Amino acid sequence: MKRRVMLFLRGAVPLACVVVALVALPTLAAWWLFGGPFGWQPLLVGLVVGASLLGLGGLALGWALGRWRGGL
Repeated sequence: MKRRVMLFLRGAVPLACVVVALVALPTLAAWWLFGGPFGWQPLLVGLVVGASLLGLGGLALGWALGRWRGGL
């Protein structure tokens, strides 16, 4: 049981960090570009850009796995 939890954490924690970074970095960039106080506009821009980056990454991964002759 402990081995399964550690294996799960080894995969889940880095993935969660990447997702947080993909949302936080565009949000901070939008906040810096807009100037002024942090509000819902930079957060909305960060969420949209982060979601689109995750979607594009998923599409690229799906395309690459589909082109791989061996399959998954």
